[in-house]
Amino acid sequence: GLNGDDFLVLGLRNGRVIYSYNLGSGTATIISKPLDLTLNIHVIHLGRYFQKGWLKVDDQRNKTVTSPGRLVGLNVFSQFYLGGYHEYTPELLPNGSRFKNGFHGCIFDVQVRTSMNQEFKSPGTPEGHPNSGRSVGQCKDSPCSLIKCRNGGKCIEGGSTVYCDCLTGWKGAFCTETVSVCEPEHDPPHLCKQGSTCVPLPNGYTCHCPLGTTGTYCEQG
Repeated sequence: GLNGDDFLVLGLRNGRVIYSYNLGSGTATIISKPLDLTLNIHVIHLGRYFQKGWLKVDDQRNKTVTSPGRLVGLNVFSQFYLGGYHEYTPELLPNGSRFKNGFHGCIFDVQVRTSMNQEFKSPGTPEGHPNSGRSVGQCKDSPCSLIKCRNGGKCIEGGSTVYCDCLTGWKGAFCTETVSVCEPEHDPPHLCKQGSTCVPLPNGYTCHCPLGTTGTYCEQG
């Protein structure tokens, strides 16, 4: 999708599953009915064979679509990304996909096949061992059960990403680093005026003033 119009994407928008692909001569799109949010796990079957595509979500009826034009092959020479295409750089997503965010959530199981006469199998070589992964949770244990925040910090789950929300005075991935009185995240912030330098002391801090200023916080000209 980076060097042309060809792409294949699956995502969620406004509670519906959207499946789109473009073989180079126009986009074909299928949109499901709204998801049944009482279900804990959703099952999606989708496929493409030449120009024809199909999508079945949970117990909804199977939907089909045919892409426009005469092109029948999907020319994608890069990796196939499942669960988030560099979700922090959405500008790398194909323009036609119209998705602005990467994946949030967890995936219970994935099976794929590359031709109609193959059996479905788990991706990766060996089977079930994908190339690499990032920010895609597996629907079993909570990621927070694997994270131990220190010094009163609280583990927060955001999609499939976790982080420690630290108490005042602490920072770092696991809240193990103290916040210096001179750092901008210290509460309360230091009072050194802009252009001066805050220097921590055993009991508080002092302000080193630039030429032309004076005062406790370099506030006087």
